[in-house]
Amino acid sequence: MASDQITVSRGSVFTLSSRNGDIRHHTTDGFYAYDTRFLSRFSLTVGRREAELVGVDVFDHSMTTFYTTSSRETLSIVRDRYLADGLHEDVSIVNHSVRERSVHLEITIDADFADVFEVRQGQVHKKGEITVKTKGSRTLVLTYRRGDFKRETRITFSSKALIQRKKAVFEINLKPKETWKTCIEILPVFGSNQPRMKCANEILGTPFGAYKRRERPGLIVLKQDLHRPLYKDLPTLQTDNLGLLNAYHQAQADLRSLQIEFQKGQHILAAGVPWFMAVFGRDSIISAIQTKLLGPDLMTGTLQTLASLQADTFDQFREAEPGKIPHEVREGELSLLEEVPHSRYYGSIDATPLFLLLLWETYQWTGKRDLLTRMLPVAEKALRWVDRYGDADGDGFLEYKAKTKQGLRNQGWKDSWDSASFADGRIAEPPIALAEVQGYAYDAKTKMAEVYRILGDENKAEALDQQARDLKERFNKAFWMSSEGYFAIALDKHKHKVDSIASNAGQCLWSGIVEQSKAKKVVHRLMAPDMFSGWGIRTLSTEMARYNPLSYHNGSIWPHDNSLIAAGMARYGFRAEANEVAYSIIDAATAFQDNRLPELFAGYPRREFSFPVPYPAANAPQAWASGALIYLLETLLGVLPDGIRLLREAQPEGISISLKDVHYRGSKWNL
Repeated sequence: MASDQITVSRGSVFTLSSRNGDIRHHTTDGFYAYDTRFLSRFSLTVGRREAELVGVDVFDHSMTTFYTTSSRETLSIVRDRYLADGLHEDVSIVNHSVRERSVHLEITIDADFADVFEVRQGQVHKKGEITVKTKGSRTLVLTYRRGDFKRETRITFSSKALIQRKKAVFEINLKPKETWKTCIEILPVFGSNQPRMKCANEILGTPFGAYKRRERPGLIVLKQDLHRPLYKDLPTLQTDNLGLLNAYHQAQADLRSLQIEFQKGQHILAAGVPWFMAVFGRDSIISAIQTKLLGPDLMTGTLQTLASLQADTFDQFREAEPGKIPHEVREGELSLLEEVPHSRYYGSIDATPLFLLLLWETYQWTGKRDLLTRMLPVAEKALRWVDRYGDADGDGFLEYKAKTKQGLRNQGWKDSWDSASFADGRIAEPPIALAEVQGYAYDAKTKMAEVYRILGDENKAEALDQQARDLKERFNKAFWMSSEGYFAIALDKHKHKVDSIASNAGQCLWSGIVEQSKAKKVVHRLMAPDMFSGWGIRTLSTEMARYNPLSYHNGSIWPHDNSLIAAGMARYGFRAEANEVAYSIIDAATAFQDNRLPELFAGYPRREFSFPVPYPAANAPQAWASGALIYLLETLLGVLPDGIRLLREAQPEGISISLKDVHYRGSKWNL
């Protein structure tokens, strides 16, 4: 996201604008909903001149105020913007001069209805027709049609205007100290009536009125769906580290803003703002597991949502196979008209075994046996996919190869084209079996064995346990590089070890697939200077040919990756190393703006008095980056479910940390 952009978001609806509030033409600015840009321009001029920025007030993710001025500071123009089902903006103008003023206000609006894929690629070429209609002096409607595909932007002004195609003109006379205001409601229309929105002044009060402590409306009126997860009754963090406390509250707020309701009543986290406000199987699963300390409702919603999207047929275009859990679900024009496969795209090797881990974690934290019973058919389909289609060549390992030209070349979490390479820089050829994915499969089978035991099927439980033991043994032989004392990142199509030193092996600790005798060497290598930067563990060693601290997956630092690695280190008893990784990421969080962990940051080494270097195009907020902060707290505290109890097994050194009112199996626990 550009550094001069302001984001306002709520669920799948968001705006990107300049700092004075304008949505600028021919940029990535826009008002977006459900993978479509419903406004590509929304600019305000006074006397045909752009207003000058004074300041920006961000109340929360869904509401922002832009303060601007014009005419040598004799006019104040305040734009109160908030998002719910659409975009609502109050434009208020006050005359500060001692003379009456005539104000010529123009609001220019346009909509290109671009799919988010077109915006990201910088190539918007619409094949349909856009029409513009006015309804009286208050309403402007822009409509896009391409066959049966239709999208509409409906703009309504509370004040009468002279509407000239895509421009609303207001001629205003203001006496000294007089205020003028119009409410603008912008709704994305899908063919059904959209609900009306409140004026921002009803929520915040007028920007030019007197402050009233008791009568001031609160932001709480925006939150009419407080039954959603993460809105109330969250655990209280007590710590002597103010930066950590601020980062904890920021993570909660960010996660709250990323919730979407794909299925009615079931909430799931979108991957991240701005370009990934959609269901992502892998991201949604991991972020739900990371954030279970905040309550199990997100795990339940993620489980139910992804179960409803499980593939039941073959579809090569979408890379779907029976039992597979989706990678990405989009609702834009290109997806729905099958120009890209993302209406339901299944190009992920790991979402399906991760789904089985999520099922176990959801049961563990809710204690609801009926959940296992209801989900068992879905889980068994997923297990069959792991054995039949995930392991296409029958060698016992999960591997992937794109089945469509529009599919991802790499289908693990490091999904950039060059993320699977040899130490000398050569790109590995598919089918590729990633190290951490074998760990996910191993863990999924051990957890499903426990599910069968709970449901009374000991034969299936023992069979899965044996499969897991066999996989662990094969993995530790096939992926281990004796000369390096470390695991290869992958096996290529020839079953050769892809010998890069990468962070993937750290996630193998998280799953438990690493033999105990090898764990110490893996941890030691992860903490060596070429991997551990001081701000976290890099995705790729500085000694590898493709290392670049500003590469997306070849040398950068990902908070979520580090949170899983730290949990894995603690699992094998390397608590000092786990804590060091956790504290490094927490230090990074407190150094970034708003104490917010971004999707990733650069892999430059930490130096005395230095700061972590941002990655230029990182998403923020981003679900599993925000989730990483919560998961690191879980690791630092050594949280351990034990039947109906929740235990704390660790005391973080050098910092005081405790959590109050953690929900576990219907009770509250203090850790």
